This record gives sequence, structure tokens and C-alpha cells, in this order.
Amino acid sequence: MNTQALSNCRRRRALRTGLVAILVLCCGAPASSQEEATEPVAEIIATVGTTSLTRGDLERVVRRLSGGKAVPADQQQRLQGQALAELVEQTLIRAEVERRNVEVTDAEIDSRVAQLSAEFAGRNSSLESFLSASGMDHDDLREQVRFEIATPKLIAPLITEDVMKQVFDMHHFDFDGTRIRASHIIIRPEASAGPDSIKGMLARAERIRADILAEEITFAEAAQRFSAGPSRHRGGDLGFFPRHGLFSEEFASQVFRLTKGEVSKPFVTPYGVHVVKVTDIDPGTIEAETFRQPLEQLAFKKVLQQFLAFLRQRTPIDIKPGIVAADPRP
Repeated sequence: MNTQALSNCRRRRALRTGLVAILVLCCGAPASSQEEATEPVAEIIATVGTTSLTRGDLERVVRRLSGGKAVPADQQQRLQGQALAELVEQTLIRAEVERRNVEVTDAEIDSRVAQLSAEFAGRNSSLESFLSASGMDHDDLREQVRFEIATPKLIAPLITEDVMKQVFDMHHFDFDGTRIRASHIIIRPEASAGPDSIKGMLARAERIRADILAEEITFAEAAQRFSAGPSRHRGGDLGFFPRHGLFSEEFASQVFRLTKGEVSKPFVTPYGVHVVKVTDIDPGTIEAETFRQPLEQLAFKKVLQQFLAFLRQRTPIDIKPGIVAADPRP
């Protein structure tokens, strides 16, 4: 096998269970050379640019995502779509890493492999056990590590200070100790409500919000009259609360998008339909430099997804009819 063929083979073999925590983009192991000689031609289920993805690639990712367990019939299509999305994403990134000649040295790979080996040893396991369970060999591992080192090198130049400012504006509440005071109106379904009750609840909440915005009724009066929560006795007031730890993520994430005095559009949580008004903001005092690292991680994820969207637009992606494809990740 010549050098180019060997390189191509290893790239195909690297599309399998990955180690990278940020991307989690992975595929399965290919057959050995002897098996390739006896097995029928692999069924191609998709092409990404000039790279073909096979039924075997897809099935291996599905098995990984399911933990090797049988997948209920009603979840098979969703899992297949998720697996194909991961295959496509990794293929797009690999092609761009090669096109831009992103360099990864053997010394960098050796260092990362040694680090992984030490981490497994610290958990009373071993790298060899991991490779065996994953169906990988050391060449596969090194190719996967090369990819995981190359990807941040590819994305890092795109994370500008403007991007960091955008991420800070969106997420500093997560870290700086800011508290918000808000009032809310919650509408819950009737005990006898059917499956379409959410639509009716949303419509009712929108009418209440419209009356508040038109100043036909105050928010406190609307809460006392229409809210199903105990805070109605206080005009809907919930007091001050932080971004995390007191209310559910579904609720807090919506509230912390609002500015002081703003009345939210109706939104749904597992508890019902809410309309919220922010009445005060207590700014956090934790310095930004102390949480720059998590902000950089958020920026990396944001830019990576934007870059993948760009690659999808410029790369021909052809999926065989009958293969369930997940929508691109938001």
C-alpha cells in the first residue's frame, strides 16, 4: 500500500468513536485489509464533497450512541439522524484541516497519548482496555488525536475580540454573580385539557401580554387575576435570583435575556406557560478575567457551529434517499 493510500485508509479508520469532549464527532472502525478482500463492496449512503460515507460507518456510530443496546423502534430514526450529522460534521472539518495544511507534530500527538494513558491509569483502567472496547488500534488513536489537536488550531484564529465581546454580552450573567428581580404570570393547563392545550395557553398568555403592553392592566394586576402560581399574591414578584441554582434552566435562560422593564413573550417550560417582567437588575461584581476561560470555551463552540454552517453551504452533501438526516445543529 503506498503512502497516499495508507493516509486515506487511516483517515477512514479515524471516523469512529472520538475522545474530544468539545466536538463529540465520531465514527466507527473500518474492516481490515483481509476483510475488505472478502466482503462485498460497502454501500455508500452519503457523500460529503469527495468523501464517501458507508452504511458500516453509520451503523458503527449508531451502536456507539446507543451504548451497544437495542434501540426502540420509535427512536431509531432520531438516532440515525444524529449519527449521520456527526459523520458529516467530522468529514467537513477533516477536509478543511487538510485544505489549510493545519500542522500537528508527532511530539504533540505523543504528549496527548501519554496524557490519556495517565488519565486512564488514574481511573484504575488502561488505554489498552479503552482501545479494545472501542475497536480501535494505536494508529486509529493517533489519527483521532491528530484531528482533535488540529480542530482548535483551525478555529482559534476565527475567535476575535469582537466574538469574545458578543459571547460576554450573552453569557456574562452565567459567571459574574448578576441577580435579576422579576415578576411572572404562569398559566397551567386545566385538569381535563387535551394534547392541544399548549396552543390555547399560549394564545391566552399573548392576550394578557397585549393588554399589559397597551396599559389596559398593570403586570401586578394581571398576575393577581390570571396567574396560577403562589406569587400572584405578591403581584407575581419572585424577588431577586441568580442565573443558576434557584429556578429551572428553561425559565432562567429566558428571563436573563430580558432588559429591565421588558415584558417577555409567552414561553413554555415543563411547569406551564409564562409571561415575565424584569423589574430590577443587580449587576455582578466578579471580574471578567476570572471567567475568561469558560467564555473562550463558549466562543469556541459558537464559532465552530458557525464555521460548520459555512462549510455545509459550500460543500456538496448528497444523502441517499431513505437515509434519515438530522437538521444541522443550531
